[in-house]
Amino acid sequence: MSNRAVAYVSTAVSGLTPVEIDHLLVDARAHNQLAGVTGVLLYDGQQFFQYFEGPEEGMARIYERIRNSRMHVHLQELHNGPVESLYFSHWHMGCSLTDGSMLQKISTQQWEHEVGNLQDDIAQDAASPALRELLAFWEQQPQ
Repeated sequence: MSNRAVAYVSTAVSGLTPVEIDHLLVDARAHNQLAGVTGVLLYDGQQFFQYFEGPEEGMARIYERIRNSRMHVHLQELHNGPVESLYFSHWHMGCSLTDGSMLQKISTQQWEHEVGNLQDDIAQDAASPALRELLAFWEQQPQ
């Protein structure tokens, strides 16, 4: 079974509430788990950056859901291709907004733990260009 990874940025529709972001997080985790897809979704209050990976069939289903989502517009694909191995073993979300919900704060703390691993892999030149862009997006956000 071959694995694929996709990375994209998109513009969040205006007026998303913390409750809507929580629903997105819970919904994404549930659907991704069923499809065998993992990755990370970053949100800065205006843009989403998502990197997700998994088996071809599951990726196709999840990417179709993402494309049809009404929570964002102007999806710009940065990477879409095969990967030799999966980088993330769990689903993560990071929010750079400080006024998010408790769920978003906990998710962000989990993601921040993963950032250290990603930084180490990038320093050792063991991360793909898409993962480098993911980290760059996160690091440009005010923390």
